[in-house]
Amino acid sequence: MKRSRLSQFLNLLWALVSRDIRARYRRSTLGILWAVLQPLMLMLVFSILRGIVDIPSDGVPYVIFSYSALVPWTFFSQAVNNSGRSVMSNRDIIKKIGVPREVFPLASVLTAFFDMSMSGIVLVGMMVWYNAQISWTMLWVIPLLALTAVISFAIGMFVAAIGTFRQDIVLALPFIMQLWLYTTPIIYPISSVPEKWRSLYIMNPMVGIIDGFRGVLVKAQTPDMGQLTYATIVTVLALVIAWPFYRKMSGYFADVI
Repeated sequence: MKRSRLSQFLNLLWALVSRDIRARYRRSTLGILWAVLQPLMLMLVFSILRGIVDIPSDGVPYVIFSYSALVPWTFFSQAVNNSGRSVMSNRDIIKKIGVPREVFPLASVLTAFFDMSMSGIVLVGMMVWYNAQISWTMLWVIPLLALTAVISFAIGMFVAAIGTFRQDIVLALPFIMQLWLYTTPIIYPISSVPEKWRSLYIMNPMVGIIDGFRGVLVKAQTPDMGQLTYATIVTVLALVIAWPFYRKMSGYFADVI
């Protein structure tokens, strides 16, 4: 019985992810290229900004410096935004079928992961072009991706649980994510943050994650273990809080959507 339920869950998850990917690019002229354009356009905007304002890049060409951070950030941002809307966008399924509600934000995270994979191909090309050093530290990408996916899932569940009853948080989420981007070392390195503010700054769990990605991909450096440990603790706490809260609130989803 348990195996049958797991199989049904996985089949539904696959169906949702496939549907979302097809629906997103079905009537688009550029199709899957849109997954690449978002981080690329942000990279170009940041590069133009750097031409006006002196932004350091720790000795790394600014194009790959910013893009190596934008790829995982875009994954995180899209996963959270889509997860927050996942219950309302699947209201017809929720009303008709009794399924574990976690499948909806999880499908949103996996869909965002697909988009990130496409933009990741461009990142690999940049790494080759700029002769990025191939090192064993690149293996850190796997746990960093897992950490990003889990924190996205946790935050997305929390937003979806509240947003189903109060749409304000869902409507405000893109603005919140935009502010969050500027408080994360994407446009600039951590070294640009004044020392007196740095201890407060690294309380943002995405600081250690994003800086970890940049370090292992373009600097051949291992992540800062203090920052990464903190990000892991915050991620686990977010999941421990969000998941039970989401499960409790999900019992009322069908009544309010």
